Amino acid sequence: MSELSIHTGEVHLHYADLRNYCIERAETLLSPYEIERAGRYRFEKDSLWFVRGRGLLREVLSRYRRCLPGEIHFQYEKNGKPFLKGEPFAGLHFNMTHSADMVAVAVSRGRRVGIDIEKIRDGIPCSDLADRFFSGAESDTVKTLPEQKKAECFLRIWTKKEALLKATGEGISMICDIPEFLDGHNISRNGILWQIHDLGVLPGYTSSLAIEGEESFVMIGHFHT
Repeated sequence: MSELSIHTGEVHLHYADLRNYCIERAETLLSPYEIERAGRYRFEKDSLWFVRGRGLLREVLSRYRRCLPGEIHFQYEKNGKPFLKGEPFAGLHFNMTHSADMVAVAVSRGRRVGIDIEKIRDGIPCSDLADRFFSGAESDTVKTLPEQKKAECFLRIWTKKEALLKATGEGISMICDIPEFLDGHNISRNGILWQIHDLGVLPGYTSSLAIEGEESFVMIGHFHT
């Protein structure tokens, strides 16, 4: 695979359909912890998707680090968020998300980053969830829309909040603490400026990106199949 370079102020996004991405001999590519974690899933497809997702993540990061995917070593924060072992803060940062069959990886340099993707689907109790987790204005916006538009609106707001929490490492339990996103795309949290980008990349999905600091150049591409 070709090597990739990334500069400070850039964010690269990589998308893949896991149905079309396979890895061979996962036991030689993933760490023992990752193999053990894959075995915890109740359903075989979820385990397979975890293995493929981690394989893709390792492949992407190895192209920046100029090493083999199996040579990537992760460490984990208290909430389970992975980071690259031995990488300085000014070095590579990454975040990964998946929904249904799609996975997305965001890579940056010197800035924390978070990404979330959700498949737009029926059956989401949008009004109830908006009342529980969103501000009054956000909830009203969701509930006043026609039924066929509610899920898209709800998930667009949700992905912005989750992307920010994934970037900060706070975890989804803090989602009620995130200010509303009806206006603007910049937010200050704990004294740090964050950019929030609404990514209209994939039909049938909504996704958002959170980037620490000043305006960044976002490059969408490097699709894997």
